[in-house]
Parts: sequence; C-alpha cells; structure tokens
Amino acid sequence: LNAKKIFLFFSPLNLACPVITCHYHLSDILPAHFSELLSMIPPSAAAFAAQHATRIALVTGANKGIGLYIALQLAMSGLFGRVILGCRDAGRGEAAVALIESQLSAIKPPSSASSTNVSFLPLTLGDTQSHRALRQSLEDQYGKLDVLVNNAAMAFKGADPTPHQEQCKPTLDVNFRGTVDLTEELLPLLRRGEDARIVNVASMSGRLSQIASPDLRYKLSSPDLTMSDLQKYVDQYEKDVLNGTYRQKGWGGSNYGMSKLAVIAATRIWARDEAVNGIKVNCCCPGYCDTDMTSHKGPRPPEEGAKNAVIPVTMENVPTGHFFQNYEISDWLTS
Repeated sequence: LNAKKIFLFFSPLNLACPVITCHYHLSDILPAHFSELLSMIPPSAAAFAAQHATRIALVTGANKGIGLYIALQLAMSGLFGRVILGCRDAGRGEAAVALIESQLSAIKPPSSASSTNVSFLPLTLGDTQSHRALRQSLEDQYGKLDVLVNNAAMAFKGADPTPHQEQCKPTLDVNFRGTVDLTEELLPLLRRGEDARIVNVASMSGRLSQIASPDLRYKLSSPDLTMSDLQKYVDQYEKDVLNGTYRQKGWGGSNYGMSKLAVIAATRIWARDEAVNGIKVNCCCPGYCDTDMTSHKGPRPPEEGAKNAVIPVTMENVPTGHFFQNYEISDWLTS
C-alpha cells in the first residue's frame, strides 16, 4: 500500500475535518461497518496505537490554519497521549486547545483519542530564548519528545510594499534559521522518543528548479551537504540579495521560496545524520490552501493540506528523507 492508502486504511483522520467545519459528531459520519474495519487493522498497527499514552507530539504554529488541523488530526488519531500546540499568541493557543478538546469530547463512542491530552506552550519561532524556554518546559514536564511538526512560518503578502531586500532577512530568520535552531534545540529530547519523527512543513515554492545555477543546484542537493555548508549558502544568498546580485549569481527570485528550499535541504541532512538515532525526518508541501497566509486564495481546504504532514507522522514504517506532496512521496530533486 502507498502512504495515502495506509493512512486512509488504519487511521480515520480524514473524518476529523468535517467535525470541526460542519459541527457533525463522529457517530453521524462514521460508516456503520467501521468496527469491522477496525478489526482488520494489522496487529502491528493495533499494538502501535496501544502505546499512545506515552507518546508526545509538538506542532508549531498550531493556533489556526494548517497547523490547527495537523494538531486536531494527530489528537484524533489516538496515537498520542498528548498533543502540544506551540503558538506565539497565548490567547489563540488556548482557544485552539479548547476547540480541539471539544472535538475529542464529541467522539461517540469514546475511543483512545478521547483520552488524548491537548495543551499549549508559548513559542515564537526565530526567538532563540523562546526556543530554549520551550525545550526546558518539555524537559521538565515530559523528559522527551516523540514527534515534532515544524509548521510555523511567515510570508510577506504579494502586495506588501516592503522592498524585496528588506523582506529577505526576516523571512530567512523565521522560516529557515528559526526552524533549524528550534529543531537542533529539541533533538536531544527526540533522541529519547519512541519511534521519533520530525516533519517539516515546506512548500512547492521550495522546488530545486528555482535555482538557475547548475552549480548551486548541485551543492544544495548534494547527499554530502552539511548543515554548516547549508547555512553558509543561505547567508550568501542573503548577501547577494542585499547587494542586488542574486539573479546574476544564479539564485531564485523568491525569499520565501529560498527559505523553504533550505528547509527541504535541512530535512535531508537531518534524515541522514539522525538515522543512527532512529529519528525519521521528512518534509511536505500541504498545497495551495485556503488560509490567512494565502489571503484565502488557495483552492485546497486546510484540513486536506494538513494530511500531507499527518501521513509521515502516523504511517507505519515511514521512510526518511523524503518530500511528501499530494498525499504521496514526490521527487524534490526533479522539481
């Protein structure tokens, strides 16, 4: 079975979305033969679900949009004892927790998902002190982390009058440098996790083909690329943008696209380096979704986009170092 079929077969997460958008109860939309379907779950998957009470997932940027639906679907999967929402705005974070809890309480009859705890921890991506404080809170309360979904990001609107050069540093500081610093901070906790996984929410904007220079494409996609080298390339891109020479040197024309390309490259580095620690690292493109970030121009509902992150978190025997798009593995190297 491919990733999409595995996901749809043993995890009814696709049913989480109508609950929150249409205010249905799960008992109203589950097929009558659902209990029979559950009995068909492979023993290994059932055993995995039975261990949910000890597993902890953190989703960043989870107070709205795609991040909210990722957190909701993970909570409803029954595969986690706790799902933590890392959010910058405390009020919105607590409101998102209450919303997810209301959906969990509506599950009829009660299931393992009903007992999933949902909580909020403050996080400002790109603020290293906030990263440290989050890590310390997780260390003190749980001593480990099983899943990290790096969803938080920022993007300037297309109509924003801020000059391209001035958009560069804040975009890279949050989307790439912030994601790298937070992940590196949390890796010691993930190394203690059970079937630990990292999923980085990237974008189709991070396609490798945006880089005009064949030499830069080769360097950024090299299987031997190190994090130190990647950071130097990103720094060079920023310098070239500020100097107005980025086009002549073969870079792409989008700060957001470069930040997401770097996140995908970082995913491949972590997948290689953390394999010895048993951590599976993947990234995904949720698609062009109807969210605040796209000014609600995207045709794909955010609950559908969220599944591209949920699949590599929940599927059995997940591979590592891959780019998930449209509910299956996509080849980033030829994108």
